[in-house]
Amino acid sequence: MAWGLITYQDTGRREDLLDILGDVSPDETPLLTLFPTSRASNTLHEWMKYNISRPTSVSAAVEGADAVYGDLTQPTRANNVTQIITRPIRVSRTERRVNVAAMGDPYAFQKAEGLRNLKLDMEFALLNAVKASGASGVARQMNGIDAFITTNVTARNSGTSFSEQELNDMVADVWTTVNPSKVFDMILCPFRIKQKIAGFAGNSTRYIDASERRLIKDILVYDSAGGTHRIFAHKDVRDSAGTTTVYGLREDLWRVAYLDEPMFEELAKTGDSDKAQWVTEFTVESLEERASVKRTGYAQAG
Repeated sequence: MAWGLITYQDTGRREDLLDILGDVSPDETPLLTLFPTSRASNTLHEWMKYNISRPTSVSAAVEGADAVYGDLTQPTRANNVTQIITRPIRVSRTERRVNVAAMGDPYAFQKAEGLRNLKLDMEFALLNAVKASGASGVARQMNGIDAFITTNVTARNSGTSFSEQELNDMVADVWTTVNPSKVFDMILCPFRIKQKIAGFAGNSTRYIDASERRLIKDILVYDSAGGTHRIFAHKDVRDSAGTTTVYGLREDLWRVAYLDEPMFEELAKTGDSDKAQWVTEFTVESLEERASVKRTGYAQAG
């Protein structure tokens, strides 16, 4: 049957493309947001640490005896190296001239997205980077949080369930080695572990309103005998069979030290395109890793 003209035959129909861009990318960076910042002035960044140990026994002094001298405890140096992270962008002249949906100027769009991706790269490095001193043609890489924590580390049998006892054991591990006022106040874990903690002893877990520095509306808090601990689910924490990890961090003892804060540089034009990059150079300061703790090996389901 002849219809004359219907849509299936119409080659002149305009496309129906909304000028809206759907975006639900996981772009939260709580460590960059919450950690204090400081300045680095060299690629090798150093700081001082001091620690005295509690005695396990005490010797009595003989009446009238001369003093007996021993070695005095001196501060020690700790260090990290700065790491450069870049996010280059390049957009052709033609791409900036054609009519595109939802992005406006593609160069401006990629500039904004470059910064977002730079922050995600920085967040991952803060947690997971492993130190490499670098050389000519070889990039420097800092130690991240995971590599710094060495005192309170426990590898659980693969598949161990994360329990309230595990959490309290983490608190006890730190409490025995630091001033009680410096026990970790932040727990960093995969989302499934946070769900598990939310079900712990009802009167020990609660939600509080987030302050202006927080990225989320509510923060789960666990009150232990060692203090108050805020629970953060983090997408960069290892969460695979046999490696699922939970960290306890003392927030004010970790800092992000910038040799160069993130900046946008337009690069020399060498062809029919516009080029630029976001660049930063920074490192992690671990002022005292003994106030933090790491446990690995938990079951992925918590």
